Amino acid sequence: MNSLLKAAGLLALATSAWAQVPGAAAKAAAQRAVAATNAHIAAEQNVETPKPATKVAAQAPAKAVERAPSAKSDLAIDTAGTTPTIMRESYDYSREGRRDPFVSLLLTNELRPTMSDLRLTGILFDQGGHSVATLRDLGTNASYRVGVGAALGRMRVSAIRLKTVVFTIDEFGTTRQDSLVIGDSTKVRGK
Repeated sequence: MNSLLKAAGLLALATSAWAQVPGAAAKAAAQRAVAATNAHIAAEQNVETPKPATKVAAQAPAKAVERAPSAKSDLAIDTAGTTPTIMRESYDYSREGRRDPFVSLLLTNELRPTMSDLRLTGILFDQGGHSVATLRDLGTNASYRVGVGAALGRMRVSAIRLKTVVFTIDEFGTTRQDSLVIGDSTKVRGK
């Protein structure tokens, strides 16, 4: 009994000595909060790890809320016997008059001829809409016979008139119109 009183006296002395250290109460409260948070996280993750021993002598036991294990847990799914299924998106590209999007624009013959390469050499005009124009490529000396709707590179013939041919030009998503005239004397188009 005497030893029990001595132990209680030493415990009271240690508690009073601990309470006299500045900031000891705040430090003990912070350690209890950390221990409670760790216990809560371990309970949610179903981790069965031993709790570390605390260094505080007179620490009150932390109250941990324990949950009953649920019947269906998302974390406890056994995937050892199943093979994983990999899902990915697939795309379908229908050409239907469109160019291949993976071919470089600079390496294809779709870029030539340009308006500055062409000279209008003749027109067979028909009032009914079946007109034909002849064009000469000044760079390669090739000749072209085109009607309304014909394509030359990025250009499409949109109209043939008495002395002019009107082109619709697609340039990287924009569309513009330009025309060639018979006997055009400007030095911009001819070489």
